[in-house]
Amino acid sequence: MAVSRQTGWIAAGLLARLLMVAVLLMSVRFVLSNYIHWDHTQGIYKLQSYTYVVASAVVGAAGSVLQIPVAMYLLCKSKRAIPSAMILDISMHADIVSCCSAGSAAAGFGATNDVLRYVRASKWEGRQQEEQALINYYNRAIVPVVFLLVGMVLSICATVVSARLRARAINDSEVGA
Repeated sequence: MAVSRQTGWIAAGLLARLLMVAVLLMSVRFVLSNYIHWDHTQGIYKLQSYTYVVASAVVGAAGSVLQIPVAMYLLCKSKRAIPSAMILDISMHADIVSCCSAGSAAAGFGATNDVLRYVRASKWEGRQQEEQALINYYNRAIVPVVFLLVGMVLSICATVVSARLRARAINDSEVGA
């Protein structure tokens, strides 16, 4: 039994959304588990852009989780009927909103790079252990930002799939009318 082109596109969108949820949740996990074991710092080494990374990843994952039932519905219904353009409009707009993770990925990379440059350029007379701990912390902070960037790419893939399906549904409804 051959898979129709439309079913293939819907399955690709569903796969992109599932992978995006997994990648974004891994990003959140890595940000929250990265810390320095010092009693006196109380988190002053953490950057505000990392909060932005976590918030963006959570919003993107929540948007994708909400779209997974829609993608499952479209996948189950695709062999019997043309999907509604309204459902595809909602799906496409939600995908576009989840593309906002690009800004937080850029903020995470930029802030980490700037602070690493500052830490390396500062004079740490007698405190090389603290300097190395900060360098290790900021080097580990790049990992969740990379996962967020991968999530953004997957979000763009899901947006392309949604836009293609929407355009096809509009064309099919015009031909049928």
